[in-house]
Amino acid sequence: MTDPRVPGAPRAATIGAREVLAFDLPGQMAPGRVRALLVGARINTRTLDGFIEAEALNPSGSGAAFVFRYGVVVLFGVDAAGERAFLARIAATIVDPREPPDVETATIELAPGADEQVDAHGHIRLRELTPERLLLTATVLARSVVLGRDETRIASVFDRIEPLVNALQRDGRVGYPIKRVMQQIGEVLAARHRMVGRAQISEKPEVLWDHPELDRLYGRLEAEYELGDRARVIEHKLEVIGDAADVMLELIQDRRSVRLELVIIALIFGEIAFGAIEKWL
Repeated sequence: MTDPRVPGAPRAATIGAREVLAFDLPGQMAPGRVRALLVGARINTRTLDGFIEAEALNPSGSGAAFVFRYGVVVLFGVDAAGERAFLARIAATIVDPREPPDVETATIELAPGADEQVDAHGHIRLRELTPERLLLTATVLARSVVLGRDETRIASVFDRIEPLVNALQRDGRVGYPIKRVMQQIGEVLAARHRMVGRAQISEKPEVLWDHPELDRLYGRLEAEYELGDRARVIEHKLEVIGDAADVMLELIQDRRSVRLELVIIALIFGEIAFGAIEKWL
């Protein structure tokens, strides 16, 4: 049986909602700007009307939109008015919308016969505006904006945990409600789920299965946006935060156990004292 993970091998049929869908929009494709917008926690692609499979997009002479299920919209060659109209069109499908959205921008340049790469100005140079090239570019930008969101959130978690670590170092105890500790652990788990389960940062895009000739372009885009390095740094920080949260949780649980033991001891002594009093009376 052919292994679907091998580039160029037949791809297994997708069950359920597609990870990414596309839509033709009025606009100018090349040269043109690209904007990746993190608009929410998730986009319900099942209910998108009029959208097509990304590979079926015909980008000639028009703008294009790619909608990723993990909450990102990537727009090619669409002006500000067109962007607002498109976001309004899909607003009902966005779960937990972000306002304003996080944004990653780039510029596409058409260079027939040239080497496909990111030039010194940061422009993405493509030989052709084929659906698979646009999808690959959109995937990299979508992952980059997701990483940017997680980088910001993790920095915020570090800021909140730092006073607790300092208090533990200074006083040898943590005066922190268990609910807040569980929230910290929940944020760590949610970030890991986004990276591994939804955006699949560490995995190559599905489009490379059918178009292995684009593997080199993907490698250059991935290196330009440092997807692998950023994902590894985030994973390391998540491990540090997770370890810190686990330690705090254990300390709080130990403190509760000590309190419970003291209460039990007090009840035993109270019962003994009550029994002794009854004998004397």
